[in-house]
Amino acid sequence: MENDLRHELKTGLKNKSPDDILKAIGYSKPDDKSRERLAKVLGSKTLGLDTGSFDFKYSTSEFLIALSKVAGLNEAEVRRGVRRIEQDISDDRHAFKPYIWVDTHFKRANQPIFALAAMESRRHLGFRDGFWRLPLEQQLAEAQALAREHMAETEGKLVIWGTIQEYWFFYEPRRAYRLAPDGEVLGKHEGPVRNSARMSLR
Repeated sequence: MENDLRHELKTGLKNKSPDDILKAIGYSKPDDKSRERLAKVLGSKTLGLDTGSFDFKYSTSEFLIALSKVAGLNEAEVRRGVRRIEQDISDDRHAFKPYIWVDTHFKRANQPIFALAAMESRRHLGFRDGFWRLPLEQQLAEAQALAREHMAETEGKLVIWGTIQEYWFFYEPRRAYRLAPDGEVLGKHEGPVRNSARMSLR
């Protein structure tokens, strides 16, 4: 989620020391905590708006507005940039995140359910941040590559679960492409994964 606002802020502040920046926005005696906040905000792809913070002086958005003035940026444009980043963050939080489920045609015999539940995550492969925004065709190509990579790394076997038979690439909550171990598309699947091991507290 790289953004123009982050680039503009860093460019506008690049010739100023951290202490000079902090003093300019009202921290009369910058300390390690305020320096750390400044570094984290400028080092974050989302300018810290995904986590939020408040130090009894500025919220994250107010902190950015104050920094933008020191950087010589237009306040109205900065506020629009902040809103765009916040919208991107919201979209990302609510979006379905595609993943791959590894199918070994597993059938439980006498394996303890707690052991299966502990190993369940081994059957789920995730993707990088923002992957869900890619066109489905590109998602599928990357899922095929990940299946091949995982197959090579595991030598085709998962502890407890057994020999890998297929990779199911879920691009929607109940829709998946079934992939062979070499990444070839075998077909489509509608519905949940075949089985999963979960513990519940009652």
